[in-house]
Amino acid sequence: MCQKRRVVIRVVLFALLGLLVELFFTALGSLLKGNINFSGHSSPWMMLDYGILGLMVGPMAAVMKGKRVPLLLRAVVYMLGIFLVEYVSGRIFVAFGIHIWDYSHLPLNLHGQITLTYAPYWYALGLGLELLNKWIDACAVTLAGGFTAEELTTLAAARTGAAEGCGCGCDAGKD
Repeated sequence: MCQKRRVVIRVVLFALLGLLVELFFTALGSLLKGNINFSGHSSPWMMLDYGILGLMVGPMAAVMKGKRVPLLLRAVVYMLGIFLVEYVSGRIFVAFGIHIWDYSHLPLNLHGQITLTYAPYWYALGLGLELLNKWIDACAVTLAGGFTAEELTTLAAARTGAAEGCGCGCDAGKD
């Protein structure tokens, strides 16, 4: 399997998932404000931020786990990384006349690009990033390797010691 292909797939998966999560997050916010249409918003430009996040998580996790940094502290580091990417990309977007977000109306903001009021959300995301990274990497390996559903079912059955199926107790792969 080509490592470059795996990286590209990871970036695309993180980018698309990030866009989807942002859409639902903003839709939930609008619902809580009384908008029963449950409509959210985002910009395809945001996929750059989420893709960068997908490139950063794996190497950062490897270094911090190697140094035995506890998960709660690693989440702080991820949160700071998210703030950094958001701030730098926001400044670059604005320099090119692209105005995707503006936090100027929120307290504790820096140039309207980041706000500490979002720290709890970014920290919570940081707590789940390593698990998300693991799942997305597994998907990237599968897609980059061109595995079929049957091959994956066989691998899962071998891993769990199941005679048939995927090993989770469902009927997948059974005749």
